[in-house]
This record gives sequence, C-alpha cells and structure tokens, in this order.
Amino acid sequence: MHRVSLFVVSLGLSLAPLAAHAQAPGAPAAEVKAPTIQFKQVKARVGDQEELDNAVDMRLALDLRASDMDKPMSVAMSVTSSSRHTVTVLAAKGNVVSKVKLAFGDVGEVTEEQGEVQRKASPISRKTYLAEWKKARVVITDAKGTPVSKEEADEVTKHLPELGRPDRLEAAFPKQPLAVGATLDGFSDALAKQIVDEQGDDTRVTQTRARLVEVRQESRGAVGVFDVAMTVSRQESNAPFLMTIPLQGQMSVLAEGIQLLELTLSGPVKVALTDDAIEQGFEARGEGAMRLRLTGRKADAAR
Repeated sequence: MHRVSLFVVSLGLSLAPLAAHAQAPGAPAAEVKAPTIQFKQVKARVGDQEELDNAVDMRLALDLRASDMDKPMSVAMSVTSSSRHTVTVLAAKGNVVSKVKLAFGDVGEVTEEQGEVQRKASPISRKTYLAEWKKARVVITDAKGTPVSKEEADEVTKHLPELGRPDRLEAAFPKQPLAVGATLDGFSDALAKQIVDEQGDDTRVTQTRARLVEVRQESRGAVGVFDVAMTVSRQESNAPFLMTIPLQGQMSVLAEGIQLLELTLSGPVKVALTDDAIEQGFEARGEGAMRLRLTGRKADAAR
C-alpha cells in the first residue's frame, strides 16, 4: 500500500428512482443497493513517489506496590514520536518493488518521565538511504551506496515498504467490488501479522477488523473509508504487568493503486498484573491512552 500508480476505478452506485412515489398502489418499493468500490492493483513504476507522515502519542500512569515495599513504585510518562519520509521506487517488476530510496525529514521522539522532558533525534533523521532486495535479503546503504551501521539499518527497516515480494496488505484487497458494510478479512489478518512481525514476540494483535462504511468520490478518484479496530497486547520481558490497548479508528484508501491516505487509531491503555506477580503479592493501578496517525500522499517525481 506504499505505491502510487494510475488505473481506472470502477464504482457502482444503485439508488432508488426519484419517481418511486408514482408507483401504483401496492407495488414494492425499489431496492436500494449498497454503494460499492473496486480496488485494483497496478504495476509499480520507476519514479513513483509517496510521502508518509507518522505520529504516535502514548501516556501511562502506573502505581505498583507489594507488601514488602515501603511505598508504591510510581511511573508517569508520555512519549510522542514522529517521522516524515519520502519513498521513491528505483526498481520494480510488475507489482513487486525491489529497490527504493528513502529520504527522511525529522524523525525523533519526545519523552516526559516523572516530570523530566527528553528530546531524542533518530540516527536516520534528515538522511537519505537506498534499500534493495538482493540475494534474498534487504541491503541498506546510504545515498552513495556505502554500508551503514546496524543501528541505522534497523531504524530504516521500520519504514520500508515490502521489497522483493508482493505487498501483503495490498494483496489482501479483494479482486471483486466491495460493498459498504463488508469486511476486509484478509486485510485484517495481514495487518495483524505485519504488526507482530515488526514489533516482535512480545506483542500480540487480536480482534482485528476493517469494515467499509463509506465510498467517497473525490477529484483524485474513489476513496473507501473503513472503520478499523484491533486489540494490541504487549508484555516486556520480565515485566510484572501486561498492557492491553483496544484501538479504534478509521482508514481511508484510494482505490486507484490501493494507496493508503490516512489511518487514525486511538484507545485506552489497560494494565493488568501477570499471574506470577499476583501470586507474589503485587498490586497495580494504572491508566493511559494511545493515539496514532499515518498519512500518505503521492508526489510528482522527476523522471
């Protein structure tokens, strides 16, 4: 869903006739069909560009206590991370991209913990990288083709589109028109798997759902609007508690090229003790919230 290309959008709308009131007495009312939208994959083109902005806000207040503690251990923190970068396709075959350039703007985070504010810039902030699928693995270099540190490579990898294989999320969209009210079951499964792959074994994603609620006709083409929900659970190694975040929001996708335009999700952070911690006499009280927003837009590239 990171690529932008052109194709013909097929949108079918069936509305009840305006003259329905003129029907003879007893005649059944005309059936109103749900609007539909046709998503379609297209071939990637060298020079295609997409600008992506990502922002995540999270806050957490937690009191942890045990019978042998003089006073509870309190944690009060908030984290705001943001990034902006442009992805340019440098090599592709069919709908599979094998090489891209990533030009990053500001990338970093602001953390406030126990009243102390810290600002940290990412090592990839304001830098440009090349990423290529080569010999069954992704190779990341700087703009001149020089190898980069593992720290930088790991950070760049978090922002990469899929290389050397079809995009899992894009491929999950149905080949047939999708009607308002229908769910994207394949997409939900692919999104959950991608989050787990990116975040590691400490993270579980369940109850993922994406349901089409609206079809809009805009100057750039037909746009499908989806209600999205998922529950993210995470437990850090050796931590006595589990964080569960039920997220809800919306996603808008341009049918032309299956381009993600915007994804917003938010929800409360729920904290629960592990069974082992409860057996050891721990008690916990906590609350928090998480909000994320991802936007994408196509950009004109010099050819």
